[in-house]
Amino acid sequence: METAELVTRTAVLMGSPFVIQAYVPNSQSTPDIEKLMDLAFGEIARIEDLLTDFRDSPLNRINDGAGLAPVAVDREIFDLVQLSLRTSRDSDGAFDISYASVGRLWRTAMTRGIPPTDDEIRRAKEFVNFRNIQIDETHRTVFLPHRHMKIGLGGIGKGYAVDRAFQMLRNHGLENFVVNGAGDIHVHSSQSAPRPWRIGIRNPFADRDIAMGYLEIRNGAVATSGDYERFFRHQGKKYHHVIDGRTGEITELVSSATILSNSTTSADICATTAMALGPVEGLNFLNRRRGLSGFLVTREGHVLKTQSLASHEVSHGLA
Repeated sequence: METAELVTRTAVLMGSPFVIQAYVPNSQSTPDIEKLMDLAFGEIARIEDLLTDFRDSPLNRINDGAGLAPVAVDREIFDLVQLSLRTSRDSDGAFDISYASVGRLWRTAMTRGIPPTDDEIRRAKEFVNFRNIQIDETHRTVFLPHRHMKIGLGGIGKGYAVDRAFQMLRNHGLENFVVNGAGDIHVHSSQSAPRPWRIGIRNPFADRDIAMGYLEIRNGAVATSGDYERFFRHQGKKYHHVIDGRTGEITELVSSATILSNSTTSADICATTAMALGPVEGLNFLNRRRGLSGFLVTREGHVLKTQSLASHEVSHGLA
């Protein structure tokens, strides 16, 4: 059997480290593979420019038109908005694409280390309601009816970027490789690959990046959302980045959610949603989704698996 070299490239995009690794047969040119990886990073940068809400972008033009007029968008953004709206409906607003007015409060809180007041959350929450968003399939427009209403795709953008980079590499014939966007992961293996990819799942209770268990996957995607990713502590309480759109508050009952799917886009949005819903509603939400498996780790350390997880056993050891 021909030997292969592991080629690794890293870039910081969308505020996160992205890593692409590929096993390249010695008969292939490593510089050519590295150029291909650079193209994939370029695609991730394009998605960042498309979806960012930190500067002018096609997504932010929807927000700029809030309360004024419908905004025409390209098919790519329109499809992502539709997917986010479907998840908003399916979760009864726990995941809410219009969370951004509250989300900006919590973004400031992350910087200051002080949570927003109940009154600040209440005022911002008045503009969070995905049901009020108006979309027009014929003219491909999105309209936010209130001037202070904002949308954001933070719960789906990174997973989508991983999928786009993954598909670009597949289209160019790459076989044994992984795209990892800060824990949103998509892998591919050829039929002759000697072993599956081994993916560590972080222990959410460990101070350092220690695995609570491992998944072995030949082809597919996995995403984990956890309360250890971005957080601060204030007066002994931990505040992280996942918001329940129904309340505008940080969720507290689930420490991490890990989802396996055929796309990182789906795994990413479902992991965020399951955390926002909490252990009971979150597990029910996942069990209703076709084509995915997953598990939640509650703040007490219990591991709750979906009904479809039997083929992906996880050995876990929580500290």
